Amino acid sequence: MEKILAKLEILAEAAKYDVSCSSSGIERKNNGKGVGNSTSSGICHTWTADGRCVSLLKILLSNNCMYDCHYCCNRQTNDFPRASFTPEEIATLTMEFYRRNYIEGLFLSSAVDISPNHTMENLCRTLELLRNKYAFNGYIHVKAIPNADIILIKRAGYSADRLSLNIELPTQASLKLLAPQKNLKNLLSPISSLGNNIIANQEERKSFKNAPKFIPAGQSTQMMVGASNDTDYSFLSASQHLYDRYNLK
Repeated sequence: MEKILAKLEILAEAAKYDVSCSSSGIERKNNGKGVGNSTSSGICHTWTADGRCVSLLKILLSNNCMYDCHYCCNRQTNDFPRASFTPEEIATLTMEFYRRNYIEGLFLSSAVDISPNHTMENLCRTLELLRNKYAFNGYIHVKAIPNADIILIKRAGYSADRLSLNIELPTQASLKLLAPQKNLKNLLSPISSLGNNIIANQEERKSFKNAPKFIPAGQSTQMMVGASNDTDYSFLSASQHLYDRYNLK
C-alpha cells in the first residue's frame, strides 16, 4: 500500500490541471464522534445533476506521456517524477478510499502512455474492474484519450457516468503551435460520435428499460484561456458551437 500511496502523491498532483471541480485542500481525520474523513491528496468536489456536492478521488492513470504539448506539465520533455498505476491499483485505491468514506466517486484521467489505444484500454479495464469486480456504484468521470480508437472510447462510456475529451484550444492554428501532435478535427470527431451515441441510447432506453446506460451525465470538454493568442470571441464561438452541435454539458 505504501508504494501505491507514493504513486498517489505524484499522480494526484499531476491531475490538478484537469478541470472537473475544485480541489478541497482539506485534511481532517475522523475523531470517532462524526461520520467520514477528509484528505487533501487527490480529493476534489463536483456536483451531480440534482445539485448534490460529491467528493471524488482525482488522479491520473499515468503521467508518462508520448506527446510534447508545450502547455502541459506532463509533456514528454519535462524533467520531473513519473509514475503509473495499474488498473487494479486504481480500483483498490478507489475502494479503500470509498470504504473509509473519503470519497463518493472517481475522476480519472491520464497522460498518453505508450500509445493512445494502450492508455484508453487501461482506462476501460479500470472502470470495468470497479463496476464488475468490485460492484462500485459511485460516480465516475473519465477523460477520454485523444486519438484513441472510438470503439475504446465508447466502451468506457458504458461504465462511466460522465466522459470528456479535451479539445484544449479553439483553433487548429493554436493547436499546431502548442500541441503539434493533436488535430482539432480528430478531437471533434469522437465528441460528435459520442453525442450521437448518447441520443441513440436515450431512444433505445425508451423502448428497452434494461438497456445499459451510456454516459448518463453527458460529455464535456476543456479549453485553456491565455495559452494562445486566440480572442475571447474565438473561445465563446467555439463554446457555443460545442453546446449547440454536440449537446455538451
